[in-house]
Formats: sequence, C-alpha cells, structure tokens
Amino acid sequence: MANTIYFDESGNTGQDMLNKDQKVFVLASVNFNEDQQNILKSIFDTGHEIHFKNLKNSNAGRKKILEFINHPLITEEHILASVVNKEFNVAGQITDLLIETVMHNNGVDLYKGGRNIAYANWIYTFGQHFWDNILYNKFINEFVSMIRLKSEKSISVFYETAKELFLTVKEKSVLQPVLDSRKYIKEVLLSIDKYSIDVTFSTFLVLSDLWYKSQRSMINIRFDESKQIRHYDNYLKHAIELAAKNPDLKEIGYDIRTKTFPPQINSIELIDSKNDFGVQCADLVASSITFMYNNENGRYAPFSKEIQKSKLLNLSNFHTIWYTDDVSPEALSMTKNKGVNPLDFLVDNMGDIIKKQKE
Repeated sequence: MANTIYFDESGNTGQDMLNKDQKVFVLASVNFNEDQQNILKSIFDTGHEIHFKNLKNSNAGRKKILEFINHPLITEEHILASVVNKEFNVAGQITDLLIETVMHNNGVDLYKGGRNIAYANWIYTFGQHFWDNILYNKFINEFVSMIRLKSEKSISVFYETAKELFLTVKEKSVLQPVLDSRKYIKEVLLSIDKYSIDVTFSTFLVLSDLWYKSQRSMINIRFDESKQIRHYDNYLKHAIELAAKNPDLKEIGYDIRTKTFPPQINSIELIDSKNDFGVQCADLVASSITFMYNNENGRYAPFSKEIQKSKLLNLSNFHTIWYTDDVSPEALSMTKNKGVNPLDFLVDNMGDIIKKQKE
C-alpha cells in the first residue's frame, strides 16, 4: 500500500522571486500515520485548524510550536523539506534559461560536472561581494521583470543593464554567455510560462522522488490547494498514467543529482488544509523555517533563535537550493559525468505534454 505524504509551502511569492519580505521559500512534506498525527494533535488541544500564522501571535501559541518542532517524532523518517534562497534561485534561473541555452547551442552540456551549479554560485557570490551592488541588483531585478513581462522594452532594459554590468567586472567569462543569449531570448521566453521561475513544482518533484527512494514504494500525495501544482495538472496526470503502467524506470540527470522518471506517484489530491491535520503539520514545518529566516531581528528574534536551536533545524536530510563556497566537481560529487541530460530526456519523452501545458 502506498504511503501518504502531506505537503504545504511557505514564503511563496510566485515570480516575484526578489520580494524583500520573503527571502526564503520552503516546501515541507511529512509522513505521519493516523496514530502519530493524533499524538501530535494532542499538543494543541483544539478542534480548530492549527496554523502557524495564528499560533505565533501569542506566548502560548509559540510554546506549542516549539513543543511540536522539538517532539520525538520530528525525525528524518517523518520529515523532508526543500529550503530555497530565492535570490540564489534567480541566479540559477539566469543560468538555466540564458547561459544553458547558449552552451547548448555551442554543443556544451552545462549539467555535466555541475557547471550549472558553479555558474549560479559565481553570479550570486560575485554579485553579492565583488560586483557593483547597484548594478547587480538592477541586473537580477530586470531579469525577473523580463521573465514576467516578456515585452520588447523589458528585454532591452535587461540586456542594457547586463552589458553595463559586464563592462565593470573582471569576471567577464561569467557574464559573456548572458550577453550572448540575446539572440535566443525570444525563443527562451516563448518556451516558459508564468510559473517557470517559481520553485514550487520543481521542489515538489524533488521531494516526491526522495520519498519514493526512501520508502521504496509509490506514494500518495495530499497537498494544500496550490495554483502552481494545479497549473501542471496535465504533466502530473500523464506522469501518473505512465507510472501506473509500470514502465522501465529511468534515472535522469548526472551522478548523484538524478531523479526517477516517471515520478513514482500513485495519486495527488489538492485539499483545503483546514480539513487535514497532516497538511497542517507540513504548514508548521514550512512556516517555522521561513519565519526564522525572515525574523532574525526585531520583536520575534528570541522566538526565531529558539526555532534555530530546535530539532527541526538539526535534521540532516533537507534539500537546499542555497549558495556554496566550493563549486568544484569533487565538492559537488559530480566527477563521473555519468547519466542522461534531463532537458533532452524530457523533450524526447514529454515534449507534447509540456507544450500543451503552456497553451
């Protein structure tokens, strides 16, 4: 029998990836059976929906949150979360949409050896610490605007700023592919939709795959109502149909960064969280983490520090999209270069479905 995994998110600002008030996105998933849910529910002693945003407003509520995230059931067996630094994700999207396109057209597979990860870290780190800060911030903000608006003006403004930044930096090899992407940009913009740089769906697929691999069985999913997940309904329905037919499974990607195709999902149900305590648990996990990052100072700083010291923040299995200092293939465990290019594989096997998804 397939296990049921409960999902909820926090810090979602859609394509507004550089929202100053929500710098971190978290998608949390939990695997508590009915008995375990009843044990956790007893912490709160209420018949109402348990929601972080309400509990955080009182001392009693904050104590209950801390009791929950320090409970013995808060373990790697029961919790998986994806934590995303959204500004770093923008650097990753510049890499995936612009630099990868140029490299692909030059016959270079950017995903071998983790070079895509290296480029994203270079853009983020140089931008944060070495490049002109005003120009860098214009550069990343105008990239997001171009993706959202897709207008001739937004395209021109972005590339003008990219060129201006390029002329001021020493690391010209990092930005040269961005400038070179100008000749492909209309093709790129036609290939994406309003949720393409939103991380909800991509992190959902990662966590689903990690649950499948840890459980060694297909999973059922209950997800708090999500526009992003509903948007990819055609893709998911087709993937579930493929999984049900039990075809030969493929690992796509390189080295340790692979995912199973088709996703081993038995069913997905989008629900109202007020009707499901499992989803409410996922909310508590996701919201605790984003709240900690967004309230390091001010009146909630002591509570944020308590979250940071909790069992939840000491779990070892979190999936992170976060910057790093060492982007060598050895540090990234990407030295073998064995595997399948994920983009090529999806185009070959899901091209028609992906095309219909954008229509």
